[in-house]
Amino acid sequence: MKSLILRLANEIAPSGSERNLQALLLEEVKDVADETRIDTLGNGIATKHGEGPHILLAAHADETGVMIVDIDEKGFLRLISVGNVDPRTLVHRQVQFVGGVTGLIQLEEDIKLADATFDHLFVDIGATSQAEALARVHVGLAGVVLAPVIELSDTRLAGRALDNRVGCAIAITAFRELAKQNRHVTLVFTAQGEVGGRGARTTAYQIQPDLALIIDAAPACDVPGGKRTALSLGQGAAIKIMDGTAIVPLEVKNHLIQTAKELNLSTQYEVWPRGQSDAGAIQLSVDGIAIGGVSYPARFVGGNSTVVDLADVNDALKLVVAAAGSYEA
Repeated sequence: MKSLILRLANEIAPSGSERNLQALLLEEVKDVADETRIDTLGNGIATKHGEGPHILLAAHADETGVMIVDIDEKGFLRLISVGNVDPRTLVHRQVQFVGGVTGLIQLEEDIKLADATFDHLFVDIGATSQAEALARVHVGLAGVVLAPVIELSDTRLAGRALDNRVGCAIAITAFRELAKQNRHVTLVFTAQGEVGGRGARTTAYQIQPDLALIIDAAPACDVPGGKRTALSLGQGAAIKIMDGTAIVPLEVKNHLIQTAKELNLSTQYEVWPRGQSDAGAIQLSVDGIAIGGVSYPARFVGGNSTVVDLADVNDALKLVVAAAGSYEA
Protein backbone atom coordinates (compact mmCIF):
# COMPACT_ATOMS: atom_id res chain seq x y z
CA MET A 1 0.00 0.00 0.00
CA LYS A 2 2.78 2.44 0.91
CA SER A 3 4.55 2.08 -2.43
CA LEU A 4 1.28 2.63 -4.32
CA ILE A 5 0.51 5.76 -2.31
CA LEU A 6 3.99 7.16 -2.91
CA ARG A 7 3.72 6.53 -6.64
CA LEU A 8 0.31 8.17 -6.94
CA ALA A 9 1.22 11.18 -4.78
CA ASN A 10 4.10 11.96 -7.10
CA GLU A 11 1.68 12.84 -9.91
CA ILE A 12 0.49 16.42 -10.45
CA ALA A 13 -3.27 16.69 -10.96
CA PRO A 14 -4.96 19.92 -9.89
CA SER A 15 -8.72 20.03 -10.45
CA GLY A 16 -9.50 19.98 -14.15
CA SER A 17 -6.10 18.55 -15.10
CA GLU A 18 -6.55 14.95 -13.99
CA ARG A 19 -6.41 13.05 -17.28
CA ASN A 20 -2.76 11.95 -17.16
CA LEU A 21 -3.25 10.74 -13.60
CA GLN A 22 -6.48 8.96 -14.58
CA ALA A 23 -4.63 6.88 -17.15
CA LEU A 24 -2.14 5.82 -14.49
CA LEU A 25 -4.91 5.01 -11.98
CA LEU A 26 -6.87 2.90 -14.47
CA GLU A 27 -3.72 1.00 -15.39
CA GLU A 28 -3.71 -0.31 -11.82
CA VAL A 29 -7.05 -2.11 -12.31
CA LYS A 30 -7.24 -2.92 -16.04
CA ASP A 31 -6.29 -6.55 -15.50
CA VAL A 32 -9.29 -7.25 -13.23
CA ALA A 33 -11.87 -4.85 -14.74
CA ASP A 34 -14.29 -5.76 -17.53
CA GLU A 35 -14.14 -2.22 -18.87
CA THR A 36 -12.29 1.04 -18.19
CA ARG A 37 -12.77 4.52 -19.60
CA ILE A 38 -12.30 8.23 -19.01
CA ASP A 39 -15.53 10.14 -19.48
CA THR A 40 -16.23 13.62 -20.82
CA LEU A 41 -15.64 15.38 -17.51
CA GLY A 42 -12.39 13.50 -16.89
CA ASN A 43 -13.56 10.86 -14.40
CA GLY A 44 -11.68 7.56 -14.51
CA ILE A 45 -14.16 4.66 -14.42
CA ALA A 46 -13.59 0.91 -14.10
CA THR A 47 -16.34 -1.71 -13.85
CA LYS A 48 -16.39 -5.38 -12.92
CA HIS A 49 -19.67 -7.14 -13.72
CA GLY A 50 -20.52 -9.74 -11.12
CA GLU A 51 -22.93 -10.84 -8.45
CA GLY A 52 -24.84 -8.90 -5.81
CA PRO A 53 -25.83 -5.24 -5.52
CA HIS A 54 -23.99 -2.75 -7.70
CA ILE A 55 -21.44 -1.01 -5.45
CA LEU A 56 -19.73 2.24 -6.40
CA LEU A 57 -16.36 3.07 -4.85
CA ALA A 58 -15.64 6.78 -5.25
CA ALA A 59 -12.38 8.59 -4.52
CA HIS A 60 -11.57 12.03 -5.90
CA ALA A 61 -8.35 12.04 -7.89
CA ASP A 62 -7.68 15.77 -8.01
CA GLU A 63 -5.91 18.15 -5.65
CA THR A 64 -6.08 21.86 -4.91
CA GLY A 65 -3.69 24.11 -6.77
CA VAL A 66 -3.23 27.36 -8.67
CA MET A 67 -3.79 28.61 -12.22
CA ILE A 68 -2.04 31.24 -14.30
CA VAL A 69 -4.34 34.18 -14.89
CA ASP A 70 -1.89 36.73 -16.36
CA ILE A 71 1.69 37.04 -17.64
CA ASP A 72 3.25 40.50 -17.49
CA GLU A 73 5.76 42.13 -19.83
CA LYS A 74 8.71 40.98 -17.70
CA GLY A 75 7.57 37.33 -17.71
CA PHE A 76 6.20 37.16 -14.18
CA LEU A 77 3.03 35.12 -13.67
CA ARG A 78 -0.08 36.02 -11.71
CA LEU A 79 -2.23 33.34 -10.12
CA ILE A 80 -5.71 32.43 -8.96
CA SER A 81 -6.65 29.50 -6.73
CA VAL A 82 -8.02 26.16 -7.90
CA GLY A 83 -10.04 24.99 -4.93
CA ASN A 84 -9.70 26.37 -1.43
CA VAL A 85 -6.11 27.63 -1.20
CA ASP A 86 -4.88 30.21 1.33
CA PRO A 87 -2.53 32.61 -0.53
CA ARG A 88 -0.58 33.34 2.67
CA THR A 89 0.70 29.74 2.69
CA LEU A 90 2.19 30.02 -0.79
CA VAL A 91 4.83 32.71 -0.27
CA HIS A 92 8.40 31.50 -0.96
CA ARG A 93 7.08 28.11 -2.07
CA GLN A 94 7.98 26.28 -5.26
CA VAL A 95 5.20 25.65 -7.76
CA GLN A 96 5.17 23.12 -10.59
CA PHE A 97 2.78 23.50 -13.49
CA VAL A 98 1.25 20.73 -15.57
CA GLY A 99 3.91 19.98 -18.16
CA GLY A 100 6.81 20.39 -15.76
CA VAL A 101 7.68 24.11 -15.63
CA THR A 102 8.62 25.17 -12.10
CA GLY A 103 8.78 28.55 -10.44
CA LEU A 104 9.00 30.37 -7.14
CA ILE A 105 6.01 32.16 -5.63
CA GLN A 106 6.80 35.55 -4.12
CA LEU A 107 4.97 38.42 -2.44
CA GLU A 108 5.00 42.01 -3.67
CA GLU A 109 7.17 44.37 -1.62
CA ASP A 110 5.54 46.41 1.16
CA ILE A 111 2.72 43.86 1.54
CA LYS A 112 2.47 42.19 4.93
CA LEU A 113 2.03 38.43 4.85
CA ALA A 114 -1.12 38.68 6.96
CA ASP A 115 -2.67 40.94 4.30
CA ALA A 116 -1.62 38.87 1.29
CA THR A 117 -4.18 37.93 -1.34
CA PHE A 118 -3.67 36.30 -4.71
CA ASP A 119 -3.53 39.80 -6.20
CA HIS A 120 -0.26 40.31 -4.31
CA LEU A 121 1.45 37.09 -5.42
CA PHE A 122 3.62 36.54 -8.49
CA VAL A 123 5.66 33.63 -9.84
CA ASP A 124 9.24 33.83 -11.11
CA ILE A 125 9.94 31.07 -13.64
CA GLY A 126 13.25 32.60 -14.73
CA ALA A 127 11.83 34.24 -17.85
CA THR A 128 13.20 37.63 -18.95
CA SER A 129 10.20 38.69 -21.04
CA GLN A 130 6.57 37.95 -21.69
CA ALA A 131 7.47 36.23 -24.96
CA GLU A 132 9.93 33.92 -23.21
CA ALA A 133 7.37 33.05 -20.55
CA LEU A 134 4.68 32.41 -23.17
CA ALA A 135 6.99 29.92 -24.89
CA ARG A 136 6.91 27.82 -21.71
CA VAL A 137 3.52 28.43 -20.07
CA HIS A 138 0.17 29.98 -20.89
CA VAL A 139 -2.81 31.60 -19.22
CA GLY A 140 -5.08 28.88 -17.85
CA LEU A 141 -2.26 26.43 -17.08
CA ALA A 142 -2.70 24.88 -13.63
CA GLY A 143 -0.09 23.78 -11.13
CA VAL A 144 0.52 22.69 -7.55
CA VAL A 145 2.74 23.76 -4.68
CA LEU A 146 5.56 21.25 -4.31
CA ALA A 147 5.84 19.29 -1.06
CA PRO A 148 7.24 15.81 -1.67
CA VAL A 149 5.94 12.97 0.47
CA ILE A 150 8.31 11.98 3.27
CA GLU A 151 8.18 9.15 5.79
CA LEU A 152 7.92 10.57 9.31
CA SER A 153 7.97 7.09 10.83
CA ASP A 154 7.37 3.49 9.83
CA THR A 155 3.63 4.15 9.54
CA ARG A 156 3.24 7.91 9.09
CA LEU A 157 3.59 9.85 5.84
CA ALA A 158 3.54 13.60 5.24
CA GLY A 159 3.33 15.54 2.00
CA ARG A 160 1.39 16.93 -0.91
CA ALA A 161 -1.61 15.17 -2.49
CA LEU A 162 -2.02 12.50 0.18
CA ASP A 163 -5.57 13.88 0.21
CA ASN A 164 -6.79 12.04 -1.78
CA ARG A 165 -4.22 9.76 -3.42
CA VAL A 166 -4.43 7.70 -0.23
CA GLY A 167 -8.15 7.32 -0.95
CA CYS A 168 -7.37 6.34 -4.54
CA ALA A 169 -4.93 3.68 -3.31
CA ILE A 170 -7.56 2.28 -0.92
CA ALA A 171 -10.14 2.25 -3.72
CA ILE A 172 -7.77 0.50 -6.14
CA THR A 173 -6.92 -2.24 -3.67
CA ALA A 174 -10.55 -2.69 -2.61
CA PHE A 175 -11.74 -2.88 -6.21
CA ARG A 176 -9.19 -5.56 -7.00
CA GLU A 177 -10.28 -7.64 -4.02
CA LEU A 178 -14.01 -7.27 -4.78
CA ALA A 179 -13.39 -8.13 -8.42
CA LYS A 180 -11.71 -11.35 -7.32
CA GLN A 181 -14.83 -12.10 -5.27
CA ASN A 182 -16.89 -11.63 -8.47
CA ARG A 183 -18.86 -8.73 -7.00
CA HIS A 184 -20.62 -6.18 -9.19
CA VAL A 185 -18.50 -3.11 -8.50
CA THR A 186 -17.61 0.14 -10.23
CA LEU A 187 -14.63 2.26 -9.25
CA VAL A 188 -14.64 5.97 -10.01
CA PHE A 189 -11.70 8.30 -9.58
CA THR A 190 -13.75 11.46 -9.60
CA ALA A 191 -12.56 14.65 -11.29
CA GLN A 192 -12.91 18.17 -9.92
CA GLY A 193 -13.76 17.04 -6.42
CA GLU A 194 -11.91 19.96 -4.84
CA VAL A 195 -14.07 22.50 -6.68
CA GLY A 196 -17.48 21.13 -5.76
CA GLY A 197 -17.87 17.41 -6.44
CA ARG A 198 -18.50 17.97 -10.14
CA GLY A 199 -17.23 14.64 -11.40
CA ALA A 200 -19.09 12.76 -8.68
CA ARG A 201 -22.39 14.25 -9.80
CA THR A 202 -22.09 13.15 -13.41
CA THR A 203 -20.76 9.67 -12.68
CA ALA A 204 -23.50 8.94 -10.15
CA TYR A 205 -26.05 9.84 -12.82
CA GLN A 206 -24.35 7.50 -15.31
CA ILE A 207 -23.88 4.54 -12.97
CA GLN A 208 -26.87 4.73 -10.58
CA PRO A 209 -25.46 2.18 -8.10
CA ASP A 210 -27.28 0.49 -5.24
CA LEU A 211 -24.71 1.87 -2.81
CA ALA A 212 -21.87 4.37 -3.13
CA LEU A 213 -18.97 4.32 -0.68
CA ILE A 214 -16.97 7.55 -0.65
CA ILE A 215 -13.33 7.22 0.38
CA ASP A 216 -11.62 10.44 1.44
CA ALA A 217 -9.61 12.20 4.13
CA ALA A 218 -11.22 13.58 7.28
CA PRO A 219 -9.52 16.09 9.61
CA ALA A 220 -7.67 14.75 12.63
CA CYS A 221 -7.19 17.52 15.16
CA ASP A 222 -4.99 15.73 17.69
CA VAL A 223 -2.38 18.49 17.58
CA PRO A 224 -1.52 21.38 19.92
CA GLY A 225 -4.33 23.92 19.75
CA GLY A 226 -6.36 21.74 17.38
CA LYS A 227 -10.11 22.09 17.10
CA ARG A 228 -12.15 19.65 19.11
CA THR A 229 -13.14 16.71 16.93
CA ALA A 230 -13.39 13.01 17.60
CA LEU A 231 -10.69 12.07 15.10
CA SER A 232 -7.08 11.17 15.84
CA LEU A 233 -4.28 9.52 13.89
CA GLY A 234 -3.63 5.87 14.65
CA GLN A 235 -7.05 5.20 16.15
CA GLY A 236 -8.63 3.52 13.15
CA ALA A 237 -10.70 4.41 10.11
CA ALA A 238 -13.55 6.91 10.40
CA ILE A 239 -17.14 6.09 9.54
CA LYS A 240 -18.82 9.15 8.06
CA ILE A 241 -21.90 10.31 9.93
CA MET A 242 -22.25 13.64 8.16
CA ASP A 243 -20.33 16.44 6.50
CA GLY A 244 -21.26 19.74 4.91
CA THR A 245 -22.74 18.02 1.87
CA ALA A 246 -24.61 14.97 3.20
CA ILE A 247 -25.99 13.02 6.14
CA VAL A 248 -25.42 9.28 5.76
CA PRO A 249 -28.63 7.20 5.87
CA LEU A 250 -29.02 5.28 9.13
CA GLU A 251 -29.15 1.86 7.48
CA VAL A 252 -25.83 2.43 5.70
CA LYS A 253 -24.18 3.92 8.77
CA ASN A 254 -25.35 0.99 10.87
CA HIS A 255 -24.11 -1.47 8.25
CA LEU A 256 -20.64 0.08 8.39
CA ILE A 257 -20.62 0.07 12.20
CA GLN A 258 -21.76 -3.55 12.39
CA THR A 259 -19.22 -4.62 9.77
CA ALA A 260 -16.41 -2.96 11.73
CA LYS A 261 -17.53 -4.75 14.90
CA GLU A 262 -17.51 -8.10 13.11
CA LEU A 263 -13.96 -7.39 11.92
CA ASN A 264 -12.94 -6.29 15.41
CA LEU A 265 -11.73 -2.99 13.99
CA SER A 266 -11.31 0.15 16.05
CA THR A 267 -13.28 2.92 14.38
CA GLN A 268 -13.99 6.59 14.81
CA TYR A 269 -16.95 8.72 13.73
CA GLU A 270 -16.65 11.59 11.28
CA VAL A 271 -18.90 14.56 12.04
CA TRP A 272 -17.55 17.43 9.91
CA PRO A 273 -20.22 20.15 9.52
CA ARG A 274 -18.13 22.29 7.16
CA GLY A 275 -16.50 19.44 5.30
CA GLN A 276 -16.72 19.08 1.54
CA SER A 277 -16.78 15.69 -0.17
CA ASP A 278 -18.33 13.83 -3.09
CA ALA A 279 -21.01 12.42 -0.79
CA GLY A 280 -23.65 15.08 -1.34
CA ALA A 281 -23.26 15.21 -5.12
CA ILE A 282 -23.75 11.44 -5.34
CA GLN A 283 -26.55 11.26 -2.78
CA LEU A 284 -28.64 13.88 -4.60
CA SER A 285 -28.17 12.39 -8.07
CA VAL A 286 -31.14 10.97 -10.03
CA ASP A 287 -33.88 10.25 -7.45
CA GLY A 288 -31.40 9.74 -4.58
CA ILE A 289 -28.59 7.22 -4.09
CA ALA A 290 -27.65 5.42 -0.87
CA ILE A 291 -24.25 6.67 0.27
CA GLY A 292 -21.76 5.83 2.97
CA GLY A 293 -18.32 7.10 3.79
CA VAL A 294 -15.13 5.44 5.00
CA SER A 295 -12.46 8.02 5.77
CA TYR A 296 -8.86 7.97 6.90
CA PRO A 297 -7.97 10.64 9.48
CA ALA A 298 -5.41 13.17 8.26
CA ARG A 299 -3.78 16.10 9.97
CA PHE A 300 -3.75 19.53 8.33
CA VAL A 301 -6.47 18.75 5.76
CA GLY A 302 -6.67 21.71 3.38
CA GLY A 303 -3.00 22.60 3.81
CA ASN A 304 -0.12 22.15 1.39
CA SER A 305 0.88 18.95 3.19
CA THR A 306 -1.09 16.44 5.23
CA VAL A 307 -0.07 13.65 7.60
CA VAL A 308 -1.62 10.17 7.55
CA ASP A 309 -1.09 6.92 9.44
CA LEU A 310 -0.89 3.74 7.37
CA ALA A 311 -2.53 1.74 10.17
CA ASP A 312 -5.70 3.81 9.68
CA VAL A 313 -5.38 3.37 5.92
CA ASN A 314 -5.22 -0.41 6.19
CA ASP A 315 -8.22 -0.46 8.54
CA ALA A 316 -10.17 1.67 6.06
CA LEU A 317 -9.34 -0.80 3.31
CA LYS A 318 -10.56 -3.76 5.36
CA LEU A 319 -13.80 -1.98 6.20
CA VAL A 320 -14.50 -0.95 2.60
CA VAL A 321 -13.97 -4.47 1.25
CA ALA A 322 -16.07 -6.14 3.94
CA ALA A 323 -18.88 -3.59 3.89
CA ALA A 324 -19.14 -3.61 0.10
CA GLY A 325 -19.02 -7.39 -0.05
CA SER A 326 -21.75 -7.94 2.54
CA TYR A 327 -24.16 -5.14 1.59
CA GLU A 328 -27.69 -6.17 0.61
CA ALA A 329 -29.78 -3.67 -1.30
